[in-house]
Amino acid sequence: MKIVLIAIDTLRADRLGCYNNRKPSLTPHLDSLAKQGVLFENMIAENNVTRSSFVTIMTGKNPHQHGIVNMKHVPIPARLVPLAQILQKHGYTTAAVDCNHRITGKNSAWFKKGYQTYIDPAEDKETHLTLPAREVSQKAVAWLKKHAHEPDFFLFLHYWDPHYPYMPEPPYAKWAEKHAATVSEVRKEPSLKAVMREPLWSFINKYNKSGLPASSIRQRYDGSVKQVDDSIGDIIKVLSETGTLEETLLIAVADHGESLGEHRIYFDHHGLYEPTIHVPCIISYPKRLPKNKRITPLCQHADIFPTVLHLAGIRKPKGIGRIDGRSLLPLIQGKVKQIRPFVVSCEANWQLKRSIRTLRWKLIRSYEKDVYGNPKWELYDLKKDRGETKNVIAQHPQVAKQLRGQMERWVKQMLQKYRRKDPLAQGVKVKLHRATVADEEKVKQRLSELGY
Repeated sequence: MKIVLIAIDTLRADRLGCYNNRKPSLTPHLDSLAKQGVLFENMIAENNVTRSSFVTIMTGKNPHQHGIVNMKHVPIPARLVPLAQILQKHGYTTAAVDCNHRITGKNSAWFKKGYQTYIDPAEDKETHLTLPAREVSQKAVAWLKKHAHEPDFFLFLHYWDPHYPYMPEPPYAKWAEKHAATVSEVRKEPSLKAVMREPLWSFINKYNKSGLPASSIRQRYDGSVKQVDDSIGDIIKVLSETGTLEETLLIAVADHGESLGEHRIYFDHHGLYEPTIHVPCIISYPKRLPKNKRITPLCQHADIFPTVLHLAGIRKPKGIGRIDGRSLLPLIQGKVKQIRPFVVSCEANWQLKRSIRTLRWKLIRSYEKDVYGNPKWELYDLKKDRGETKNVIAQHPQVAKQLRGQMERWVKQMLQKYRRKDPLAQGVKVKLHRATVADEEKVKQRLSELGY
């Protein structure tokens, strides 16, 4: 069996034409892939940072089991066996074009486990965050041309383009400039200083020396999405040209999304709102799966691992412990109506929060005072308010009570099952300042005027 797992960092589901009927579409190649396979309308990330999401995707284990919930440089448990290692033991030729080993901290080798060939396309660069998709695809295409006709291979590709600083190459940068907001539209926007906080502001400002307004940065995000989609098209093209597309399990998924100003969160992926935890996921395998099918029930990242093993005919290996994900194949085949009634997500990088999401409702709990002024509990009716603009907890106290009970019971069961402490107890990696940058400047100016 041939398997290509494509991960697009920081890609929002609503940027794909196949998710929101956007015309003209930013993602014609991913849209085409969806027509050739299965699109999951409600794939929800269990966490909102890269490190945690990829450990979940590669092991089928929830963050409440594996314990990785933020970008702190704590070791990834050695007992965790990643997908590539299992496939390699079953005779697969394995390769990755990936930079994830850079973010694992004390045990940087974990993301390399199981790969006979591990290519870091940013090894000669100062940062992987500005790595263009073209360079990932060039290395992937070369590998595929050499190995396409092997009976069993696994190739993992990781693209970074939609992650800030959103630096699309010239053709896509020109597209972004062409679609920039008008002067009058820009004037209606708040300045980034008035809404952003440290230390996030310093990171954003580092790559925005020209002082682009939020609307222009959003267009650069969209330009980056176009860029990565074109490069994914190169992967699909080489599979087609080598005659292996029909027999290749091709998965495209994001580790998390991105907030572009929603809920006053700019160009980062904290918060447990839809722009960040609702991610695109498309699976194509013409040999066995239907075409142009949409799956509405809830799914989560942990489900990818058992789905790959199921399709590959590999039983869960002994010794890897329990997995929390469930194969998506019964959903695809229509054998079951759902595989779970809700998904619990958590965050502990900039904020300490947990959420429970059903198809209709989302309840968010904050374990610390929210720097944006949000209350401890937020309830959203996603059926009526997809943008989560109105907290309706006062109108639906019984719904909130029921969801709270479900979430608390689920967490308790998980911690008892795995005999571990709550991973959120480790706290956040870095705390955001409560005051905006503009507020802090005003305070400093006032202190200066007073002689301090």
